[in-house]
Amino acid sequence: MLVKYLSAIAFTAICLIPGTGYSQEQQNYACFFTTDSGSTVDFSQTSLCGAQKSAPKAPLNIDEVFLAEYKRRVMQYADVRDNLLANAEQSPQVSSLQAQKVCGDLKSGLSLDEIKQKQIAETVEQSSLVNAQIITNLATKYYCPKVAK
Repeated sequence: MLVKYLSAIAFTAICLIPGTGYSQEQQNYACFFTTDSGSTVDFSQTSLCGAQKSAPKAPLNIDEVFLAEYKRRVMQYADVRDNLLANAEQSPQVSSLQAQKVCGDLKSGLSLDEIKQKQIAETVEQSSLVNAQIITNLATKYYCPKVAK
């Protein structure tokens, strides 16, 4: 058993030698061995076989993070969800601009309640009301967190 174990380690080390390229091409097959007891040792997910843990993909900018959370929140409103998601997909910058406008209103001295009331007065569709509510709540989180406090 010790010989098989050492052979596997030696084989893995050879796979990692620059220029062999075997570990990258055959990574799924070359980095495991079977012990005398029949159990399989898999090295494919370790650094021995060149696997590297990649960091989760970070959002590129605040607009993407904002839009992702906007879409998650829209999912809570089944009656207007499809309409709002379609609008967000078609014109993602509109939601960000609306949120930034909320921040502008906050900076000019309006309160969040006043902004919501202003938006309600300007809109009549249910989807617009839900959209305004979500945008207003997320605006302070993503675009002007210091102003809302």
